[in-house]
Amino acid sequence: MTYMEKFFELFKRDLKTERLELRILEPTPENAKLVWNAIKNENPEDFKYSIIMPKSEQGALKTMQEQAGYCQDTGVCWYIFHDNKLIGFQRIHYWENNKTLQFSEVWLVRSAWSKGFNKEIHDFIEKMAFQELHVHRATRQCMADNIRSKKSIEHSGYHLDGRMRHSTLMPDGTWMDHLNFTKLESEYEKE
Repeated sequence: MTYMEKFFELFKRDLKTERLELRILEPTPENAKLVWNAIKNENPEDFKYSIIMPKSEQGALKTMQEQAGYCQDTGVCWYIFHDNKLIGFQRIHYWENNKTLQFSEVWLVRSAWSKGFNKEIHDFIEKMAFQELHVHRATRQCMADNIRSKKSIEHSGYHLDGRMRHSTLMPDGTWMDHLNFTKLESEYEKE
């Protein structure tokens, strides 16, 4: 079995953490409505660092289709549920050539902030990645001025590798710097 096959065996399915369900949702009109209902009343400013937030129910379907396409060969897209209510989204990718797990797009609705959900998801995925898939490293990223994410990533034991200047074009047409963080297998603390 190749590492990529092992990645898909471990991750390309619905998963449960202590408090959350990570579900793979097909990009259907019904699921797009579910996503749109979860975010339509949220403050857009709370998602200013996300480049994938839909602006309508039809936009949610298009976004879900795009995300499914991005994940087809190297990744997994999960929709995050707490108490059977959609509260967020997480996408990861695996790069077999250098045994790297990359945490990609993520968002949580405002009511899910500061509850430890993001940490719970990352700890759960890291444990599987380092202990079962034996990745060499895991990477996380955030926009340079996203202080909240930067602190969270550093607190999780990741080290800043560098800053890519003007690397991300945001929906409003502005360019943002991107910070890259890494945790190596040798730095992962087994629990």
